[in-house]
Amino acid sequence: MSYLRRAPYVLGIDAGTEAVKAGIFDAQGRRVALGARPYRTYFAAPGWAEQEPTEWWASLVGAVQESLQKAGVSADEIVAVSADATTCTLVPLGADGSELGRALLWMDVRSAAQAQRIYATGHPALRYCLAGVNAEWMPPKMLWLKENEPARYGATATLLEFTDWIAYRLTGRLALNLNTATQRWFYHGPSGGWPLAFWEEIGLADLAAKLPAELLPLGRVVGGLRGEVAAELGLRPGIPVAMGGGDAFVGLLGQGVTQPGDLGVVMGSSNVLSALAAEEVHFPGVFGSFPDALLPGLNLVEAGQVSTGSLLSWFKRNFGAGAEADAAARGLSVYALLDEEAARLPAGSEGLVVLDSFQGNRTPHTDSTARGMIWGLSLQSGRAHVFRALMEGIAYGMEDILQTFRRQGFQIERIIASGGATHSPLFMQIYADVTGQTLSVTREPEASLLGSAIVAAVGAGLYPDLAAAAGEMVAVERAYQPNAQRHLEYTFYVRQYQETYQQMHALMRKMSEKQLQK
Repeated sequence: MSYLRRAPYVLGIDAGTEAVKAGIFDAQGRRVALGARPYRTYFAAPGWAEQEPTEWWASLVGAVQESLQKAGVSADEIVAVSADATTCTLVPLGADGSELGRALLWMDVRSAAQAQRIYATGHPALRYCLAGVNAEWMPPKMLWLKENEPARYGATATLLEFTDWIAYRLTGRLALNLNTATQRWFYHGPSGGWPLAFWEEIGLADLAAKLPAELLPLGRVVGGLRGEVAAELGLRPGIPVAMGGGDAFVGLLGQGVTQPGDLGVVMGSSNVLSALAAEEVHFPGVFGSFPDALLPGLNLVEAGQVSTGSLLSWFKRNFGAGAEADAAARGLSVYALLDEEAARLPAGSEGLVVLDSFQGNRTPHTDSTARGMIWGLSLQSGRAHVFRALMEGIAYGMEDILQTFRRQGFQIERIIASGGATHSPLFMQIYADVTGQTLSVTREPEASLLGSAIVAAVGAGLYPDLAAAAGEMVAVERAYQPNAQRHLEYTFYVRQYQETYQQMHALMRKMSEKQLQK
């Protein structure tokens, strides 16, 4: 290591879409070790996405043990732990605390019809999502469960988010986190908390009885690490477990987003774009604003794309066999080879346009029935064309969101990015060129993991609050500047991307609804 490591250390756990990661960090935010273990996603039908909690736990244990083995630090030197996870990923528990079947993953949009019905009520609680209710959120999913799996719904004694489930397994205490309750469950502190009248109107009057009594903000200590769990993980029993939140939003702390004017983008399987506002604001095409969801006294404004890194993974998995062989022959990773090939093509991939809504559109359209498209294909189109067009289509989606912010006069002064895409200089340059804005990249690419470490540091009392901890533990490493000529070229393609949705959304909806009926 090029720096002096000093105890104490904190453990951050980031439970993402495809894997769980465990990172040990010092109090200055430098990562000492990382462990990771994958788990599966089950796609039983179009629009469905489920995961198995037993696989979560096995992977979490393996990741934590790996991080400890790599770190070479004593368990006594780790003073706290916190976890973030995907959201809205729902875990119904029975009266005995056991999981009732597989969890409904955040990207599960089987409840598209329920989401549309909920939106049609026009209830004031819908201030958070003026363009439409997303089927990823809790009320549509639970309404679908009640209507289609009434036995499981009826047997649900406690409903948790993935994040809350991890805290429960670590401490034995049932509680919800304020972060995702506000963002995904329609909790609104200024108007009294839970929207009971709203739930009653949409057919979920009995839902409140299924919620834990406690609702905890980020950084609040849930409890001490249970002895049997500590032994399984290799940690010291009784260390504080601090309440976490949604992965992308905890990732904002890992990006140093603590003031209005900054926009944090967590680039993983999906992209989440979030900013802070001093005042509560609501406008179509974004989610929020969510009061006190991240930091007390500030409002979190959210936008996002459902399918981003997952599109590149999809391409590699289904069409990358030849690229894998070519990459192996040259001693490269398959993504490095595909980047190299795509970099030779001009902006716009020679007329190829991708609509990135393979699993729906989160914002600005909030259309769970939207699906992906690739058009402009010709016989000269090869794997490099499609791969570059996928990256460009994802960047077009981000620019579509940024234009929504601009139209409302919502000022973004700085964009801070982290996550898997930041490992690709080509992809980051495409983002900068398409948006025409500088993208800063943090020293620690795993922003959600660092964010959980920041939350743990506050839970341990190493810092007085989350903003102070982020200020000490986050550093910006580099920046990508936009190329003015390429930005001008990309304005044409962004318009084609936007018009594609407008031309095709009615057809996509018909097809999606037909598939969801099967």
